[in-house]
Amino acid sequence: MRYFMTIVPSSDYEAGKPVPPQLMEAMGPFIEKYIGNGMLISTAGLKNSKAGSRLTTSNNRVVTKDGPFAESKELIGGYAVLEAPGHAEAVAVAQAFVQLHIDNGMPDISVDVREIDGGYNY
Repeated sequence: MRYFMTIVPSSDYEAGKPVPPQLMEAMGPFIEKYIGNGMLISTAGLKNSKAGSRLTTSNNRVVTKDGPFAESKELIGGYAVLEAPGHAEAVAVAQAFVQLHIDNGMPDISVDVREIDGGYNY
């Protein structure tokens, strides 16, 4: 089963606080481990919301708003797509990911793990 993991850092990082260098160093071996065992399909950080756009609908029309999105309390800072036998195993990877952040100077993040339902997967 495939799972989508969203990473929501504290608002400090949306405001431009740099990611601790020790976290960036620790992330390499973590990613290699989970790519190597076949559980990590794709992962990346996302640029600050000031580089993004949000599309919504209003009166049956598409409305595009360019970032930053100051009104959003929880902006996704990154994602991962996991392949796991079940929800518990996907959560275990997410727990290891959160612990990696705690251990390397970025303790204020939230991670959501949700099973991908349908769609196109190869």
